[in-house]
Order: sequence, then C-alpha cells, then structure tokens
Amino acid sequence: MFKKRSVIMLLFSILLTACAKEPSVPIEKLFTNGVVYTANPTQQVVTSIGITNDRLVYVGDAQGAKAVTSADTQIVDLDGKMIIPGLHDVHIHLPGIVETDNCDLAGQPFSLTDMVPRLKQCINRLNLPDGEWLTVAQWPYYSGNEPSETFPTIRSALDKVSQTHPIVLLADDGHHGAVNSVAMSLATDKNGLNIGLSKTTLNNEFAHLQALIGVDNTGEPNGVINEDARKIVNLPNLWGYPEIDLNVYTKIAQRLAAAGITSAMDAALRADEIANFAKWAEQSPLTYRMTAAFYADFDNYRPSADQPISVDALMADLTRIQKRHEDILNLKIDTAKIFVDGVIEGDPYSFPPMLPNAASLNNYLQPIFAIDEDSDVLNVIGYVDTNSDTCVAVREKGAQSVSGSFEQSFLSEHGFLASQCFESNGILEKEYAFIHDYTLALYAAGINVHSHAIGDRAVRVALDTFEAAREASPDSDAKFSIAHAQIIHPDDISRIADLNVAIAFTYSWIEPTTEYQMYVTPFIEPTFSEEDLYDPLGYVYKNTYPAASVLKAGGILVAGSDAPVEERDPRPMLNIEKAVTRTNDTTGRIFNVDERVSVRDTLDAYTINGAQMLEQADITGSLEVGKKADFVILDQDLLALEAGGNSHRISDTKILSTWFDGREIYSMPDEKK
Repeated sequence: MFKKRSVIMLLFSILLTACAKEPSVPIEKLFTNGVVYTANPTQQVVTSIGITNDRLVYVGDAQGAKAVTSADTQIVDLDGKMIIPGLHDVHIHLPGIVETDNCDLAGQPFSLTDMVPRLKQCINRLNLPDGEWLTVAQWPYYSGNEPSETFPTIRSALDKVSQTHPIVLLADDGHHGAVNSVAMSLATDKNGLNIGLSKTTLNNEFAHLQALIGVDNTGEPNGVINEDARKIVNLPNLWGYPEIDLNVYTKIAQRLAAAGITSAMDAALRADEIANFAKWAEQSPLTYRMTAAFYADFDNYRPSADQPISVDALMADLTRIQKRHEDILNLKIDTAKIFVDGVIEGDPYSFPPMLPNAASLNNYLQPIFAIDEDSDVLNVIGYVDTNSDTCVAVREKGAQSVSGSFEQSFLSEHGFLASQCFESNGILEKEYAFIHDYTLALYAAGINVHSHAIGDRAVRVALDTFEAAREASPDSDAKFSIAHAQIIHPDDISRIADLNVAIAFTYSWIEPTTEYQMYVTPFIEPTFSEEDLYDPLGYVYKNTYPAASVLKAGGILVAGSDAPVEERDPRPMLNIEKAVTRTNDTTGRIFNVDERVSVRDTLDAYTINGAQMLEQADITGSLEVGKKADFVILDQDLLALEAGGNSHRISDTKILSTWFDGREIYSMPDEKK
C-alpha cells in the first residue's frame, strides 16, 4: 500500500511542479531565499514556498516566485535558513511530556544511598499523611541505582525512606517499577484477597509473575516489580502521567510546537484519556494532527481471571469510542496498540541478576557480575553453565528446591545461586492467542495495528500475526507498524518490507554507552570486556536498530520519540542526528556504522513516511502544492551539515518557528535565538 501510494504521489508531484509557477490563487506569504526540503518523492530541495490561508500554493525557486507574487504578498527572507515539513512523531505518550509538581526524578540517576534523602524531601514537600502513596515519576532504571553495603537492594533503600507510606518508583520507560515493603504488603491475589508480596506468595499465588519480580539471594522480593506485576500492589497510577485537564492539554500542544511537531500519535491511550482530549479539543481546537492509538487494560476484558480476553468486547468498545469522537477536528482514533513483549534490559545490580523479559529467540544467558571496588565499574566475571549436570539436576527437582538453606549452601559450593540454573527466553505481554486474534480482528475491521515489539522473537511474532491478518482479510486497507524493534533477526528484515510494516525506531537510543549495554549484551552473548560490547561480529551489535538494513530492503522508516522515556522533550533534532551518526559524542564509538542513514531519509521518516503511516499523506508530510501549510523553520541547514562532515551538530539545531494550517503556532523567544 505504501509503495503504490509512492508511485501515485510521484505522478502527482510532477503535475504539481508543472503547475507551481502559476498558482490558482494569489500568494499571501512567500518564504524565499532558503533551503526548503520538500520530502516529495524525489527528495527535492527548493528555495521558496508560498502559502495562502492554510495551503501551500507555490513550491519552487526564487526566480519563479517573482513571477507569481503581487504587491500584497508578504515576503519573508529566510536568509539561508532551512524549512522542513512539519514533523510527525508517530510514537509518543502525550500526557507524559508535561512536568508535574509531584515527586519526579526527571530521568536523573541516583545511587541507592543518594536516592534516600531525595525521596524523603518529596514526602516532606508534599506533606503526605501516613498511608498515602508516594509516587515517584521518571525513575531511570538503566542508570544509577548502585547498591551499597547499607542498601544492598532497592527495597532496603525505599524502606529507609518511609515505613508508613507505600512508595513506588515508576521508571521513565513505562515498564519497570520498584516498591517498598509497605507497598508489598498491599498486594492482592486474583480474587482481590490481600495476601502481600513475599517469598511465600511469590512461589505460590504470584508464581506466574516470577519473571517480572526481582528477588535477593534469599529468594525474598528485592523491590523491583515490572510490567503487569506492578498491578498486584494496586498502584494509584501505572505510568505516573498527569490527568489530562485543560492545563496539561495546553502544555502538550506548546511542547509539541516548540519541537516542530505538527502531527503525533499517542501510542497508548485509554478510553477516558481519549475522552478528555476530545473534550478539550472541542473547547480549544488541536494545533496538531493527533492520532490516538486505543489501549485498554486487557485483563478487564476477561470474563473471569482464568478465561481468555474477549476480543469481541474490545472491538465493540473501540467502535463505540470511534463513533463518539468522530467529529473532533484533527483527532483520529483509527489505530490500536498491542504490547507483544516488554523490555530487553536485565538488572545486573541485583543478586541474582534479573533477566530481561523481552521475547527472545534464544534463551538468555546467566551472567555473574561483579563491581570493581575502586572504579565502581560493572564487569562480568563468569557465566552459569545452565547445561551442566548440576543445573540439570536443579531443574529436575523444580523451583521449590532452590529456596531456603539449600540455596545458600548451593551458593557457597558453586559460586552462583541454584535459581540461576533456570532458563528463560522472555515472555509475551499477553498470551499468543490473544495477540493473534486481536490483530486479525483489528485488521479485518480496517483499524491500524501498532505493535510494541522489542526482542527478536517479539518482532517475529508481530510479523507472523500481521501476515496471518493479511491472509485472512486481503481486502483490508489497514496499516501495520512496529514500535522500537530493538533487535531484529536478519531473516525478518525482508518480511518487514514485504508486509509494508512501518518501523518506528527511536533513533536517540542508538547512541552506544557502555553503562547501558551492560544491561543488555551480557544476557544475550558472552561479554567479558568493553570491546565485546562493540564486537562487529556480535549479534547484538549487528542487529540492534538496523535502520539502514530495513531501508535497503524496501522497508518503511518512521520516527517515534517515545517521550517521556529518558526525557519529556521529544528531541527530534537529537533523534535525527543519532540516526545519521549512531555515534557516542563522548567516546566517539559508532554503533554499527553500516546501519547509519542519511539526513534526507531520516527527514522522510519524520515527515512523509509518518504521514503515510497515519493515513494523512494526502494533506501533509511533504511540501507540495495543494497540501496543508505545516512546516518548520530551522536555524541550520541539516543537509549542509551532513555534506560538510558536521552531522554531530544537528542536535544543536534550533526550532525558530512552527507553522500549522498556515498559522505560526510557535516562535522561539528572542533571548534564545
């Protein structure tokens, strides 16, 4: 579908170019003497655009512009500045990009020792009464959190903060969490009975969540509690995002405009959140084109705890939501979100190390970590041989054999815990039958499917369900997209292209840092040195965010910041830079030079490709006559930076102004220019 549309758009572009010199209506405002990247099918660069009302009426060179202006035309001299189409962020969480007055770590790393006074200040500042939750937003799971002799686990640190308040740290990635003992005492089973979270309940009522709950070397929960396991302690807010009131609604629009984003897809909105956006949009019209990807608490659609999720009930609710809000200007609800798996980071600081939960084609390894006392650097000192006779014997005895004194004596004898003999290749977020059936139902109904898939097995599962959906409903015109796709097996690259799947990479995550890679690579392949993390022959190195390979195969690159992950700012210029360089500015390391993409192709990912994915390429995504006047003025020419070997300066680019429907909705304050 994308490929056919590209051919049509090419022909349309040729016709428009032929007509560009003679606009059918007078030009109200002409932007000239600049570098205008059109993102049209030929990736053309021109010097001038003309707008009237909310439309582009001229795209061409300065000489041609002189012939079509009048005495009433307002001339804007760009003085060499760059214009690009309005940016499309196709995977973002809009409520989360707004700061709140609650306790917030803002993605800043703290050791467990330093975290204690920081969180105590929050309790005092908020004047929380005993028994009330302290919810801590934007906790960085992948940096900081170093244990100490005083605080060997995050649970011990949070217990020091308070023994009268339940505390939850909500990671900025939306997947990890951590709680104190008071919060653990609130855990309820599937029947709603308060049983608390302990070693006993973890091995019984909560055994199905063991892959998501961290433990210490005695088998007691260590405070880390991830994904759906967070729900058992009855959190007040799973992601820590603020309620969408008019103030939050307004600030979202302001932040997007300041980032040059004129179209966005919120990648996971529940029914009440969609209703709030619709309510405020009726009162104060959206200044960006918003797509809402419907997401539900799927377990609420189980007739009982032991029964499968009702796809029919989900589809009925989605249809009602679409109908209810179908007349809201610039709001579409034509997409649904599916979490295929979780995340691929393990926890090297816990003991035993907590394995990643992303769905992997191979079992995760069981590394043994040590922290250098002098440098605090994390190292791998060995691996558990899970195929040894010792581990085979442990697995034959079952999970109950690894608790209590047996485990401690085992550690003394073997140097690792018996629990590390068990193998895992991650988990799917929900049962495969649901992922499959829901995908097929959505596609059959003409609803776009946006699947979160991190591990290589998850990507394959998503592609398998897409293929099955297309075979079951060959006449559907719905679209498929995958968010993140952190590791893609080489065999699946061509399938992405064949199925016309748009891949929403978050390009800023490509920047290689040793600290982060130690959360990932040692669990996938043997890693004994920093050089091993960047081995050109390594599976992780070769197959992490393979953007150029997807593009070369004919796949579709789009762009999603996933803000507020890492930062609330969507940072499009940083994402563009890292797609082009894949370089760590501090160390100079490049994470797989073969997977770098050009500025033009990255801009296309952020513009026309995103518009195609969101089914609005007929009105936006490129600067072509007849389309909406959605564009951004930059203070730097990104193409010139690339040509001059200065791509590392792309992230310094300033958004001077953002235009939506022919109106300037953002202008950089003078003091920042």
